[in-house]
Amino acid sequence: MSDELLDDIEAGNLDPIYVLHSEHPILIERIVSAIREVAVPPATRGFNYDVVEGKPNATRIVSLAQTLPMMGQRRMIFVRELSGMPTDEAEPLLAYLAKPNPSTVIVAITSKLDKRIKLYSQLSKKGFLHVLEAPRQIAPWVRNEAKMLGVQLEPAAITRLVDAVGSDLSRLSLSLEQLGLYAGKRAVTSDDVDELIADTRERSVFELTDAIGTADRPRALAAVSSLCDQRESAVGVVVMLARHVRQMSLVHVLRSTNAPRHEWGSRLGVPPFIVDKLVAQARSYSPGALATATQRLANADRALKGDITLSTAVAGTLYTGPQMKILGRELGERVFLETVVDGIVQLAG
Repeated sequence: MSDELLDDIEAGNLDPIYVLHSEHPILIERIVSAIREVAVPPATRGFNYDVVEGKPNATRIVSLAQTLPMMGQRRMIFVRELSGMPTDEAEPLLAYLAKPNPSTVIVAITSKLDKRIKLYSQLSKKGFLHVLEAPRQIAPWVRNEAKMLGVQLEPAAITRLVDAVGSDLSRLSLSLEQLGLYAGKRAVTSDDVDELIADTRERSVFELTDAIGTADRPRALAAVSSLCDQRESAVGVVVMLARHVRQMSLVHVLRSTNAPRHEWGSRLGVPPFIVDKLVAQARSYSPGALATATQRLANADRALKGDITLSTAVAGTLYTGPQMKILGRELGERVFLETVVDGIVQLAG
C-alpha cells in the first residue's frame, strides 16, 4: 500500500488530509517527505509549512488549515502525534472533514490507532487514514532498497540479511547503508552480513543478558545503547529479557524441586554448556526479585504497545508520559529501556 500511495503522491495527486500509522518509521518518513516536496516546495516552505508539536489542539489545526497560502499554491500542516488529542476535543476537526480546504494538506502521524474512535472511523471512511505495513515478501523490498542506495547484493546476502534482521524495515535500510560502505564497489556477500550485521546484533543480545545475569550495570547499559544504535525493536528487547528472567526463575524452581541435573538443559531450553552460566546468574537474584523483574517487564511490554503509559510502567521514573513524547520515539524508547534494565540490575542481591 505504501508504494502505491507514494507513487500517487509523486504524481502530484494530493488529498487534503493524510493520517498515517505504521510500525515502521521509515515508511512514514518517506510518505511525509514526498508529500512535503510536492505540497510545499523549498522556495515556499518558509511561508506555508507549519508543525504542530506536543498535545494537538483541533481548533488550532483547523485554524492553520483554513489560512490561505502565501506566494504558493498550497500550505501543509504537519501534526507529529495526533493520538494525543482527547476524543472529546476532536469536534472541530471532525467538522473540517466534511469540507477540507483544497489549498491545504494536513499530514498527521498517530502512534495509536483505534477505529472505534469517531475521528479515526470518519478518517477511514473518507479514505484519509493510511496504515502503512511491511510487504509480505521482505526480500524484494530489500532488493529495491539496495538498488535505491546503490548497493550491490549477492542473492545469498539478501537471504542472510533478512534472517538476521527480520522485518524491521528501518533496521534493514540502515544495515544496507552500513554494508554498502563496508563492501565499497564490490557486491555484498552473506559473509559480510555475518561479519557486520548478524554478529553485531547477536553479540549485543548476549552481552545484555550476560550483564543482567551478573548484575553488571555499566555493561548492561552499554549493551542497551548498542541494541538501540542498531534500531533493535524495544518490544523485542523486552521480550528477550523476559525470557532470560524466566530462565533464571526456573533455575530456582528446578533447584527447589530437586529435579535431576541432566534434565535442566531441556527444561531451560538451552544447551548443556549454558546451564552452569544460568545457575551462576540465578544466584544473583532471589525468586522474589525475579518475580518483580518479570512484572516490570510485563508492564514495559504493555507500555510499549500503548496499553499503559511509559511512566506508569516503571515506578519512580523521572520521565512522565509528556516528557517521553518530547524526547521522540527513538530517544524515548532508549531512555525507557535504560530505566527498565537499570531497575532490574538493582534487584540483584
